[in-house]
Formats: sequence, structure tokens, C-alpha cells
Amino acid sequence: MSGIVNLSNSLRALLSLLVVIFLVSACAEKTKRSDCDYDIVTTYTEITDIKPHPEGNGRIAVIMDFKASVLALEDQEMGDLRGTKIDHDFIVNNNLEIGLKYEVNVSQIVRGDCTPQFVSFNHEFR
Repeated sequence: MSGIVNLSNSLRALLSLLVVIFLVSACAEKTKRSDCDYDIVTTYTEITDIKPHPEGNGRIAVIMDFKASVLALEDQEMGDLRGTKIDHDFIVNNNLEIGLKYEVNVSQIVRGDCTPQFVSFNHEFR
């Protein structure tokens, strides 16, 4: 009978250890994920310049001036914001020119350390 009691205590100890390992790994996983809170600012941006991009290769820089949000602190390049290569065809297809204004939604991080998609244009580009 004492063998059964020892086995039962060993199982309890093993189960307790497994629970502790599970909880520690779950907490570690939580800290790896970036939980972020955002404020969404609806504002306007205006094309202020269209010029050859420093990277070359036919790429064109479309410089934008944001009227509000964290992006208003300095001029922004449309292709970098959208994650696209802007070339002559893109400019022609979308009738881009200096002075055009677009309504945009800018996601600003208020808590956390993630890298968000900052800008959502309320306009469809081709």
C-alpha cells in the first residue's frame, strides 16, 4: 500500500510541475506579443512635391504634407507610407499632381511597442 501512496504523491508532484511549466510558458508567450493601443486621427494630406526618388531605378518620390497627427511633424513620402514603388505609370494612372489633397486615417500608438500601419488613404489608387 505504501507503494501506491508514493506513486500517488509522485503523480501529484509531476502534475504540479507540469502546471507550473505551463503557466510560466504562457506568461512568457504573453510578454513576447506586443499589445498596442492606437488613436485614429482623420486628417488631410497634400502632395507638395514630385521628384526623382533617391533610390533611382525609375522610382519617383511623391512628397506629402500631413495637416495633423504624428506624421505632420515632417514631410512624408507616399510610396514609403503605402509600401509601394511609385513610378511614372503610377503617377499617370492616379492623376497625381502637386496640390492634390487626400483624406487619410493615421493610426498613432498610445501604448505598446509595435510597428503599425500608420496611414490608410480614403482613396483607391490603381
